[in-house]
Amino acid sequence: MNEEMNIYKLLDQLDEEISNGKKVALTTKIVVDAGVLTECITDIRMNLPDIIKKASQIAGERNKIIGQAKEDAGTGLAKAKEKCDQILSEANEIATKTTTDAKNDAAELIKSATDKANDLVSMAQEEADRLVNESEIVIKSKEYSESIREDAENKCREILEGAKAKADSLVSEAEAQAENIMNRASEWSSNLREKTTTYIDELMKTTDDILVRNVNDIRKLRSSFQNMMEQE
Repeated sequence: MNEEMNIYKLLDQLDEEISNGKKVALTTKIVVDAGVLTECITDIRMNLPDIIKKASQIAGERNKIIGQAKEDAGTGLAKAKEKCDQILSEANEIATKTTTDAKNDAAELIKSATDKANDLVSMAQEEADRLVNESEIVIKSKEYSESIREDAENKCREILEGAKAKADSLVSEAEAQAENIMNRASEWSSNLREKTTTYIDELMKTTDDILVRNVNDIRKLRSSFQNMMEQE
């Protein structure tokens, strides 16, 4: 407020000096003291409000502010992309390991079942051969040995089928789990990209709004001074 009062006084002094100037004959020109005018103008500059003094600085820094905002936005996008790539890579490793472990477990299960079935068949064959060799009634021994062999083969078939079914179930569950992991990682990555883009857009909008308000304030103040000068 004191600065504005000083400016008004200096403008009055400037106007008074012009009014008191000596007129040049046959012209509309007047002779004034250049030293007084120069001193008034210098004092006016010294008493300009801070917003006018900073107007040139704000205008000069506008490109710097926008450039910094764009640089920050680019850095944010780069970090978000790097994080998304890391998440997807880790999810893919987990999914691959889960599937591989399931397949290995299934293979081990089938091998164990096969070995057990082979042992049962071997034991059944040995028992059948022993009965045939030791039995006094050869026919009955052969029939009984055939029954034992059939039972062993049926048991073997059931074991193998059960092992294969369980192995298929393990692989299916592992593949489903891997797919779920990849889907969740992709969704999280998309959400991160969206949030980062929104943050950058808001940052740019806020920066532009601040610059626009500052420029409008400067324009209003300049217009006010122009009106005041014209009224004088």
